[in-house]
Amino acid sequence: MARIGLIARLPLLVGGVIAALLPVPGFAQDEDAETPDLHALEEVPELVATPRGIPIKLRLRSDTRFVVGSDFGTSDADLYWPRGNLQIGIPLSKRAAARLRMSGGAAIYDFDGTTNLFGVAPSSRQPFDNLYSGSLAIEARYRMTESWSLFTQGFVASRWEDGATFGDAISGGGGLAIGFRIPDRFELIVGGGLKSRLDRSSPRPYPLVDLEWMISDAWKFRIHGPGAVLEYRFNPACKIFLRGQMMTRRYRLDNRVGPVGRGTVRDRQIPVGFGIKWAANRNFRIGASVGVMAQHKIKVRNSNNDTIGSISSDPAPYFEVRIDLRP
Repeated sequence: MARIGLIARLPLLVGGVIAALLPVPGFAQDEDAETPDLHALEEVPELVATPRGIPIKLRLRSDTRFVVGSDFGTSDADLYWPRGNLQIGIPLSKRAAARLRMSGGAAIYDFDGTTNLFGVAPSSRQPFDNLYSGSLAIEARYRMTESWSLFTQGFVASRWEDGATFGDAISGGGGLAIGFRIPDRFELIVGGGLKSRLDRSSPRPYPLVDLEWMISDAWKFRIHGPGAVLEYRFNPACKIFLRGQMMTRRYRLDNRVGPVGRGTVRDRQIPVGFGIKWAANRNFRIGASVGVMAQHKIKVRNSNNDTIGSISSDPAPYFEVRIDLRP
């Protein structure tokens, strides 16, 4: 009876853990570059193509998020954020595997009021043009024993406002991690790395944290970078989940007259929501989630890294759709 009571309380307990694990600002990372899905670096691919006889695992993922009616005080704003991700995984040996990841996306805002982000008089114009991003990462895993593995990654990324110079928006870095697992039940990966910054200050350390715990055959809990997910599987094809995450991106701005110059804009979001995943077959999966943007803050800094302006939104609803192809 005690065990049944514990299982019944697991969703509430882990939901509380998700809220508690939403990281402090210094822990925020970019999900495309610094937070790889290290668990997915498998030695043996599930689905195989064979150009030149080398087994290759392919995965193409598309995510689109809509944030509606964010109240930034003097202006409401909508956000349309499409992203794409291509992964190519190659087993190198019985113990080693590597993966190439290419990602890209755009953050398209529509403000309908005045803003004051640039240290000049408030303006009813759009504060910035479309924001674009792209990244390339290489990751590898070496399994030392059945329980212990080593991981490494290197990446280069660029994030820029429409009109900014692409070369001024490039950053990069790399890291190392070690993982421990109990097959089919538990895996913990911890490590860290260094990355360059758009403000050209000293390289910044960042953590690599990935935990996956199969609580039971139906329940799974995961910490992935600066966020956490609780998942329940109805059957092999259908799952529901509760998720909280911090996402921070910094973009190079186009050169502006005034105090900003060739500055940067930082976009920080904390979405908290629930959703569903459905696997039509082993090649095609789709998911959708709804929730609240618990925090949304936009900050502008000048070329000397001084804060020029900052706006924060009240909680706003969001909707997200994901399509996952595994040919």
